[in-house]
Amino acid sequence: MNDSVSYHEAEDVSGPDPGEMDRSTALLRAALALSEHHELADVLALILTSARSLSRARYAALAVYDEHGAIEAFVHQGVDDAAASEVGAPPRGHGLLGELILAGGPIRLDDVRADPRFGGFPAHHPEMRTFLGVPVASSRHAYGNLYLGDKEGGRLFDEEDERLLGTLAAFAAAAIENVRLVEAERDLAAARERDRVRTEMLGRVIEAQEAERARVARDLHDEIGQSLTSVLLGLRLVEDSLSGPAPDVADCRQRTGEVRALVADALRQARTLAFDLRPTVLDDVGLVAAMRRLVEHIGARDAPAVDLALHGLDDDTRLAPDMETVVYRVVQEALTNVVRHAEASSASVVIARDGGWLRAVVEDDGRGFDVGVRRHPSLGVGGMRERAALVGGTLTIDSVEGRGTTVRLEVPVG
Repeated sequence: MNDSVSYHEAEDVSGPDPGEMDRSTALLRAALALSEHHELADVLALILTSARSLSRARYAALAVYDEHGAIEAFVHQGVDDAAASEVGAPPRGHGLLGELILAGGPIRLDDVRADPRFGGFPAHHPEMRTFLGVPVASSRHAYGNLYLGDKEGGRLFDEEDERLLGTLAAFAAAAIENVRLVEAERDLAAARERDRVRTEMLGRVIEAQEAERARVARDLHDEIGQSLTSVLLGLRLVEDSLSGPAPDVADCRQRTGEVRALVADALRQARTLAFDLRPTVLDDVGLVAAMRRLVEHIGARDAPAVDLALHGLDDDTRLAPDMETVVYRVVQEALTNVVRHAEASSASVVIARDGGWLRAVVEDDGRGFDVGVRRHPSLGVGGMRERAALVGGTLTIDSVEGRGTTVRLEVPVG
């Protein structure tokens, strides 16, 4: 239910007509109808319709309490919305209405104005004389109060009206309790589904992290490991040049130069690997500078030329750290795919901020692939999609064989 108080005319839901049957039968049919509804608005409307029909009252209203005993919803029939808006705010449970809350039982009046508890009607409120109020409660919980005013034909509410409305109120309490149980079950099911999705997503993120660690391990072994092995071999050759009875200084200098080149290459590889893992510029100065460095870094690898265009962003633009990381990683992965798989001659990156959205588009003129037929788990598409989903974004990929590939990322940035 809404936390704010609602004050509206409940739609007149079809109920039993006592003119066609005795009122006890109509009451039983109303109870059966209440048990068949599982939406609160429908239940409240049917309570009012049934109450008016059973008692032949011109006006009916129902106040529903929250867990603190305050009125959280107030619905009515017999007064249209225009008239109700002129009356103003719904009642807060003071005066005679508050007395019904305290009384815990029915209040029946032949002339509401003559009762000392009556505090007067607000401006524009329709005139009413007779009054019947009954609590809507079970043995465990009070759900609200049902109010009736002015029986048709100027007649008075009698004991039979009070008995019937009291019984209807008991059925109404059971119906409201059932609705709240259904709502609680829905909330619980939704919470379980959220937990399931969160757990599944966490599992995929962990898988992506493990895959990233495996890639780093391979790079360390295949590139830096081999370079360091070559360094060890070169140092052994230097040692051999110096260990003979007549040291070969010229050979030693040559070997030393080769080792120096190997060390420089290993250092370059280590820096490249560190940049791929987490560029410090992303933390230090943000996404824009990191993107420029990424494009420059790829351009230095004998890769396709990459153009970068930024719209609605400048060097001072900062986003939430997790948002910057997601955008950077997706663009980085897309460009890595261009370098490794696309056989492209050129590529472009466009990043634009428009209103509450940030869009990143990576395009290349490479060989492309048929996204409807072929699956390329090696391209890291699943990881990119998961990263986008973690921040409420979406990722789409368009590609045609021989006509390049376009990767689009959209994330909300508020």
